[in-house]
Amino acid sequence: MTPLAVHHFGPDPAYVGGMGTVLRVLTENRIGGDSVVLHPTWRPDSLAANAWLASRALSLIPRLPRRQISHVHLSERGSFIREGAILAAARMRGHGAVATIHGADFLPFAQDHPRLVDSVLRQAHLVTCLDVEIQALLQDRLSRSTVELLPNPVVLDRDSGSARDTEETVLFAGEISSRKGADVLAGAWQEVLNTRSDANCLMVGPAADLDLPQLERLQVRAPVGAEEMKELVRQARVVVLPSRAEGMPMILTEALAAGRPFVSTPVGGIAQLARAGGKLVPVGDASGLAEALVELLESPEHAAEVGEEGRAYCASTRSSEVIDQRLRQLYGEVLARTK
Repeated sequence: MTPLAVHHFGPDPAYVGGMGTVLRVLTENRIGGDSVVLHPTWRPDSLAANAWLASRALSLIPRLPRRQISHVHLSERGSFIREGAILAAARMRGHGAVATIHGADFLPFAQDHPRLVDSVLRQAHLVTCLDVEIQALLQDRLSRSTVELLPNPVVLDRDSGSARDTEETVLFAGEISSRKGADVLAGAWQEVLNTRSDANCLMVGPAADLDLPQLERLQVRAPVGAEEMKELVRQARVVVLPSRAEGMPMILTEALAAGRPFVSTPVGGIAQLARAGGKLVPVGDASGLAEALVELLESPEHAAEVGEEGRAYCASTRSSEVIDQRLRQLYGEVLARTK
């Protein structure tokens, strides 16, 4: 059998961001193919650097052998020009052309720019997405057979221990912004301390549009690398992300993979992820958020039970092994249609 070669095109995993994390997991664990390579098309440093990366990735397509998989990763705005051109070139080259939709703002973008979105995605033999609302929209606008719901893969952290053995620590990881609900968490934190005076909250991520007040037992830190984030998740009793808009945030998947429960909101694909291992509160509900956090902080046994349910759910639905098998099946079907 001919080895399956997969080429991913998307953000550089060396930089902070959920898409980059997904691409790092896919490539480092060789998920979906015998050879899995990433060709970065974007970094958050300069427009000139990004233009060079995208141009280099696009020029690579004609030099690759036929009958391979080119898998592009899209969110909204510029990615539909940048990765869209790569997707079209890959199809012309005779590759299996695959696109994955990420990003919290894809739905409004698709509604505002239907011709651009449809013209790009019609170049794909297969489109995968992370939540049922996006799936329904794309199945209505594209061929139903070309749209699949596929979770982001995660590597199970089997050495993370149990949430029952942790201190009363809450971890927020992501852009410190209103979209991620960092202001809601800040508003809830005093209520948490009124009940759990020894609790601590750590917010880790790049600063965006908020100037948070100084709060007791709440620390804000700059972004950290993947290994340090793994340790922070292990030290947490609960992970929190009270977002106003999301795709499928990797930090919540990583929490479940480590046996840690999360508290979040029913936006994007989070409601699906919260079927086991997560608690949901309404968007913007600081008091509800505080109540859910206190429930998990005050009972390490309950936190451990919820976290282990989440770890089992991850193992059966989105572990690297499960997604590897599913992607190989989908890629095989794509290549069969491109003969």
